Amino acid sequence: MAFIQRNLFGGAITAQTPSNLLDAAFHFDSLAHDNSAVSAVVDAVNIIPNDRGDDTPSAILLSGTQQVPKFNHTEPDAVHILLALYRVTSKAIDLVVSFNIPTKTGNLDEVSKEYEEAVRKHFDKFVRSLKIVDYGLFA
Repeated sequence: MAFIQRNLFGGAITAQTPSNLLDAAFHFDSLAHDNSAVSAVVDAVNIIPNDRGDDTPSAILLSGTQQVPKFNHTEPDAVHILLALYRVTSKAIDLVVSFNIPTKTGNLDEVSKEYEEAVRKHFDKFVRSLKIVDYGLFA
């Protein structure tokens, strides 16, 4: 994986990041746009290296929260977004997987922590097990 120097906060801070890190943020922002989110905040970005020995790219994981107006509620719903980006450079495509967890609805209903943790575990299992078997799919 290639790393590059990034300027943060207008260059006041610099850091080495994976070269395709901003691509995950782009997809998160695109999802926020598609959801008509009134706000979108990235909480964490991580990489899960593919150490299985197959050709599936490593996953760049991004988690964040979006405030999304739904169902004519007066307050937007809080939706936790779990996103995985697999950069398939040989086909010049990004494979994106996202799980959405509505954590608080506009009418102030909240999902249980147990439910949220179960969804996170399912997401983790999904992204760690994803294997591209036939690259002809992306032809």
